Amino acid sequence: MIINLPVALTFDIEKDCSPFLNTTRGIEVGLPKILRLLEKYDIECTFFITGDVADLFPHHVRQIAERHEVSSHGYIHETFEKMTLPKKKRIRKSKQVLERVSNQVVIGFRAPRFRTSKELYETLIEVGFKYDSSVACFTPNFLFKTNFPEFRVQLPSALINFPKGVEIYSTMCRLITFPVLFFHCWEAVDTRSLLTSADVNSAYSRGLRPDLWVNTGKVFLEKLEALIRRLLDSGLHFTTLHDVFVSSS
Repeated sequence: MIINLPVALTFDIEKDCSPFLNTTRGIEVGLPKILRLLEKYDIECTFFITGDVADLFPHHVRQIAERHEVSSHGYIHETFEKMTLPKKKRIRKSKQVLERVSNQVVIGFRAPRFRTSKELYETLIEVGFKYDSSVACFTPNFLFKTNFPEFRVQLPSALINFPKGVEIYSTMCRLITFPVLFFHCWEAVDTRSLLTSADVNSAYSRGLRPDLWVNTGKVFLEKLEALIRRLLDSGLHFTTLHDVFVSSS
């Protein structure tokens, strides 16, 4: 049995299936279910939250901050492969809003859709962030190199919802020195139910992939709990990226 090795469970908090939908059921309905599940197993996590969500749902963000780490996911759910002055200003704004609402010092950042640039990291240093988690092994940027402290994400969130997903996740967590897992709060609601039949067709034409709705809602929560139990039974323990960064600094 693996004894006392760390694993980070992280969640991105944004509007539903961004940029395909503009609803907030994941925040209003999915997030409370996730928080209850984490409380059940006494787990602390890192939540990457967009600043506009903090402005719209300050009570939800404060609930997260009571137990978990609050980090930035930008002010709106936009990508950063090309930086502009307005984007830089919104990154700064996200940190300010999240710190005001959560009463935490926000040191972590994750770029939406894992799209980054050299200029993004320059901005993060300038604004005062201490670590990043925007490089994923399943995206084209997995070879991206930076001197900025980086917590790489190893597996796509939707994988857990497909056959053998829990088994793949638990196996990978045993093979990786420090696995960083990520999910979305909207995965805890039935995202397909948010769309009418006509909307589904139009969404497909805009690129709404099946992994954005397959087995979301109740099935996702069941699979997430099964994964948590497997990892705990294997001797792993959950931690925040903040705590790992501080202990390694």
